[in-house]
Amino acid sequence: MPPTATLEDIKAHQRRVEKNKITPDNLPPCPGCRVESAFFKIHAYRERRFLIIVEMLIKAAYCSLVRFGCPGCGKTFTHYPDFAIPHKHYTRQTIESFSRAYVQNDQRTYEGAVMTNDGVPEHAVSGRMLSPSSIHRWISTLADLIRLYCDAMKKSFPEKSTAQFFEDPGPIQVPEKKYRTHKRRDSLLVCRWFLKKSDFHRVCNNICVNLI
Repeated sequence: MPPTATLEDIKAHQRRVEKNKITPDNLPPCPGCRVESAFFKIHAYRERRFLIIVEMLIKAAYCSLVRFGCPGCGKTFTHYPDFAIPHKHYTRQTIESFSRAYVQNDQRTYEGAVMTNDGVPEHAVSGRMLSPSSIHRWISTLADLIRLYCDAMKKSFPEKSTAQFFEDPGPIQVPEKKYRTHKRRDSLLVCRWFLKKSDFHRVCNNICVNLI
């Protein structure tokens, strides 16, 4: 089965929201005025639709995300649970797994990347299968988020190189057949380098604070 957040994961997060258990303590300081996240206040709640894979069927599940505000400058930040990525309905586990499978296999095409041992996931309502173009878009999104995170780390720790924040995976290359433009090649290189040794979910909230 393809990796995915479960319905219980999403329900558990919703219960935490309803019990006011979501706190900003694990968020980094405000990038604008450097106020510590412990002082952030709840600003709003936003309902989000997530797409999870249940027995190869893609189904919708809903929960609320908490948005915090900085008392220093008024900037607002969304708290993303482990299964969420900004602007994406599929869960972090699904996006990371399919993207990792494509960028780390020199022979894999986007058409082959949607295929799992159990077939291709399809939408429960429409019957439409997971599209290869979805993986193309996911990789673009991950590359942009990773770049944002690395830029933020350089600003916070100018004396260090980006490689010092992650285990160096060694020389990284991407076969020419996997891209048509230099921009795409760079996105694949970034994802291949980062996903080879790093867990994306560990830095997702840091990325999101600097993104939103």
